[in-house]
Amino acid sequence: MLPNGWKKVKVGDVVKMSSGGTPSKDNASFWNGDIPWISALEMHKNFVEEAKLNITEDALKKGSSLAKKNDLLLLTRGSMLWKRIPVCLCLRDVAFNQDVKCLHANEKLNSTFLLYWFGCMEPKIMHMVVGTGIGAGKLESSGILDLDVNLPPLEEQKKIAATLSVWDSAIEKMEKLIEAKENSFNNLLKELIYSPAKKECWDIVKLGDVSEMSSGGTPKSSIEKYYNGDVLWVSIADMTEQGMYIKDTAKKLTKLGIENSAAKIYPKGTVLYAMYASIGEVSIAEKEMASSQAILGIQVSDKLVNKYLYYFLVGQKERIKLQGQAGTQSNLNAGMVKNLDIPVPSIKEQNKIIAVLDNGMDELSLLKQQLENYKKQKQGLMQKLLTGQWRVK
Repeated sequence: MLPNGWKKVKVGDVVKMSSGGTPSKDNASFWNGDIPWISALEMHKNFVEEAKLNITEDALKKGSSLAKKNDLLLLTRGSMLWKRIPVCLCLRDVAFNQDVKCLHANEKLNSTFLLYWFGCMEPKIMHMVVGTGIGAGKLESSGILDLDVNLPPLEEQKKIAATLSVWDSAIEKMEKLIEAKENSFNNLLKELIYSPAKKECWDIVKLGDVSEMSSGGTPKSSIEKYYNGDVLWVSIADMTEQGMYIKDTAKKLTKLGIENSAAKIYPKGTVLYAMYASIGEVSIAEKEMASSQAILGIQVSDKLVNKYLYYFLVGQKERIKLQGQAGTQSNLNAGMVKNLDIPVPSIKEQNKIIAVLDNGMDELSLLKQQLENYKKQKQGLMQKLLTGQWRVK
């Protein structure tokens, strides 16, 4: 049963939906104006007011669509839909492209309430995404308009929105704090590793001269007896999910799979380095494991501590991404990694550097965990408030 005073309506009963478009790129009078033009690039936060590209009043007169302040923008096409359903509240009047729909609330609906409702409904809406490939995600607007929404009285909608906005404010502050700490950590990396090297305090050698490297391999996926064994088989997804240390893997190989592919087992302590897709991602193997060909396994010599190499490569991530993108595709190869210049202080000095950086990394990890807790608490609160299990007065 619905709470007293609540009504079940269709989204299409309380919003008016409109489509966006792209002004002609050939007409200079349509661009570099004062009106933000929103595409998928800007739809990574709950609120939007700026864009990479701006259009002019002339573009609006020729048919480009305008979303008003407090309207919602919903992304309905693009690869992002396979991960989440981007919905943004407009903090000012903006234009938007053809991959985006504008939802204009009528007098019975508070737009911010609907923004949080979308967040609560995201798992269900994700099942409505269709397409044949990662770049072809599509969300039919008719399906959105046909969804049921349990609507409290307008004043209660506003109170629910205000309550959840407090959590959004806390999340935003935590995200900014994490960003500042990450910048401080990167500066610390430069101070501890790169500054002494520039001052010629340490030897600088090629990484290939102080390590051994080999890439992995992938057994034929059509042969079942190569998979579901006892050999950990790390992927880039495992690295991005687990961070510094890899303790387990989503997929595992059999010994037969290892024997019938280019995959090889790396010893514990191997530094794992992503060469394809998410290039520059780096982790350390906590156990023996194999990898796909997208990952380079680096075993350090007695002149190098594996965790020092880990931090060195973390500090190189942005430069490496640019280096990988200089060619026809965003990939690295073993030769490029072997040719990296790495400062090599004494083992004692490396361990001192590791201890300082570990403290910084631990602080960042705690902040990120706190951020995840905030998000989970907000999600739980949304479930209670948006279903009427908890009421606000």
